[in-house]
Amino acid sequence: MAKKKTNGDDAASLLPSRRMTQTELDSFLEKAADLLRGNVDHSEFRRYVFALLFFKRISDLFEESVRKLEQELGPELAHDPAMQKKTLPFVVPKDCLWETVTNVVSTKLGKSLNETMIAIEKANHPKFDGILTDKINFAKEDELPRDKLVELKNHFSKKTFSRAYVPDDLFGDAYEYLIRTFASKAGKSSGEFYTPKEVSYLMSEIIEPAEQHEVCDWASGSGSLLLQCREYLTRHGKDPNQLFLFSQESNLSTYNISRINLILHGVNSWKPKHGDSLRTPKHEEGKRIKTFDRIVMNPPFSLKSWGADKFTDGDPYDRFPIMPPADNGDYAWMQHVVKSLKPDGKAIIVMSQGILFRGQPELTEAEDGRNKKADDEYLIRSGFVKDDLIEAIIVLPSGIFYGNNVPACLAIINKRKPKARKKKVLMIWASRDYQHANPQCLLRRADCLRILLPWRAYGDPAVALKMLPKEGQAFLDEINADRQHSLDEISEAYDPVIAELPTLETEVADLSADGFKAWQKTRDAKHPVWGLLADPAKVVDDLSAQIKALPRGDASKPKLQKKLKAAKKSLSEVTKNQKKVAKDRSKLLKAKIRLIEKLEKERDERILGVNQRAERETAEVNEAIKSLETICGDPEHTRRYFVVADFAEMQENEFNLNLPRFVNTFEPEEEIDLGEAMRSLEEAKQASDEAQKRLRELLPSGVLSDA
Repeated sequence: MAKKKTNGDDAASLLPSRRMTQTELDSFLEKAADLLRGNVDHSEFRRYVFALLFFKRISDLFEESVRKLEQELGPELAHDPAMQKKTLPFVVPKDCLWETVTNVVSTKLGKSLNETMIAIEKANHPKFDGILTDKINFAKEDELPRDKLVELKNHFSKKTFSRAYVPDDLFGDAYEYLIRTFASKAGKSSGEFYTPKEVSYLMSEIIEPAEQHEVCDWASGSGSLLLQCREYLTRHGKDPNQLFLFSQESNLSTYNISRINLILHGVNSWKPKHGDSLRTPKHEEGKRIKTFDRIVMNPPFSLKSWGADKFTDGDPYDRFPIMPPADNGDYAWMQHVVKSLKPDGKAIIVMSQGILFRGQPELTEAEDGRNKKADDEYLIRSGFVKDDLIEAIIVLPSGIFYGNNVPACLAIINKRKPKARKKKVLMIWASRDYQHANPQCLLRRADCLRILLPWRAYGDPAVALKMLPKEGQAFLDEINADRQHSLDEISEAYDPVIAELPTLETEVADLSADGFKAWQKTRDAKHPVWGLLADPAKVVDDLSAQIKALPRGDASKPKLQKKLKAAKKSLSEVTKNQKKVAKDRSKLLKAKIRLIEKLEKERDERILGVNQRAERETAEVNEAIKSLETICGDPEHTRRYFVVADFAEMQENEFNLNLPRFVNTFEPEEEIDLGEAMRSLEEAKQASDEAQKRLRELLPSGVLSDA
């Protein structure tokens, strides 16, 4: 027997559907990752979640698009497969929509989804090739238990992901949030392919991609670095669609996740490739490796097996004039990047700090008691410095990368450094300022300002001080813009529903006993509930008036009185019925009002949260501005955070670029007033003497002496 709906359920069904906010959608998708309770491996499970979510999104979008086509072209053309393929960016074949596919018994759900994914890929060849099927088998219960699949299906079925409720930019950002959630929950197994958003933001601001640039990520992971390059153009008032993106990723499931990510963000100018970039780079110009204006990368740190054995007879692309160690691929990536940059190209790479100091120079018998050739990494690093390829090195805080605690740095490569920067390297020690958190630490906006200011001033404290007001204000403006965007988003999602509250409250008042009394004075026949009483009441009034107007003894009076009695009975029955209608309607409206009041409270809490976050970030940025004023105004302070090392200084350090050799990374010892210290010592001695005296008085004679 079906369970009867409660009034709350009925009221909820009367609430109009509303747009989701970014926070709501992020939270909803995060719950999908939370379904991984038990022994399910996040790294295996994530591809099923991403594929299922992508399917739900395109199914809802397709249905929405077909409804619009019906209005424009009529039902017959709107449902014609040829017209759909010609008109729409993608199609979902008949019988492949979410509701149809998932409305099967649980034992057949996996098979139903597998068949659907194949059909969707086939219908959208080559755009969706492999995106929903490679290494994905929804019927494989040892990887994806059936109960988890059913839970996921039920969870995603709760929401509609059409553009009316979830615009493209909001859904794309939420999808990336889900990727980040998997990375944080799963540790290295899922975290290795995701660069924290704050680091991606920093990298885009440093590398400064421009319209018409070709930008590549040779180890693209989820594609977040390339998306941030597009965001950079948007932030600076440029057209992100004028940026041409290239990527390559070796892990197949990660490659498909990145494809979904960029499709959901509406990226069209993009050429993804699957494969190992070091062994077999897929972006070529004839027989040469393709070159790019900008390269952004976060490659795997210190690969033990990067493919050195493949190049025993040399590299066909001439990337490795000096072969990196076979058991560490860091400098293989660095040399690969240099080879794939245009003559005026720039790159920024997240690397292990080991690239700064690993490897030893040549040692003679006089120096070391034995002859020793220079290590390969030393030779490569010194070659980078001598060829003037390194523009800056930024040492990042530990623990900010998902599942990876290896100390990291940003290496900025510039094949055409400005004249003023020739034979120099800016070194920024950025590992002091960050937010301690679990499972990984975070860079805040204020921390990004502490890095970007010395970068943009290229280590000149005087220039940095001049730039600081403008740079600081830009960060504050960005906080306010984000605040306003979030508040507008909340308003768009909640206000249309909450706006109905006064009307509902008025209607409840109209349906009350007092409302009925007020209606009786007007007897408005148009009233939705009491209006049905207008005609019966008029009949009673008219008959009463007729009887009253009759002369005494009129023979028609009994007949009219009989009619009046029947009319009153009819009015009473209608009144009783309408009062019940009013009571039921009022009960439903009150439940709806309570739901809307709950939404109103929820809206106000979210507004408060947005304002509190903005105020906290504003305070942090203002604190950073004051700190930077002090740092840039005092050479001793400056050298604790950043320096510009010239070639002679680097050569003197035997091309060891470990920052503590150049930047004063040691924390200053607290200064102690010697006089105050002597007074404290004397006071402590006096207290000790007094304590011993009291003990002598309390204890038997000789005890302290014996002790």
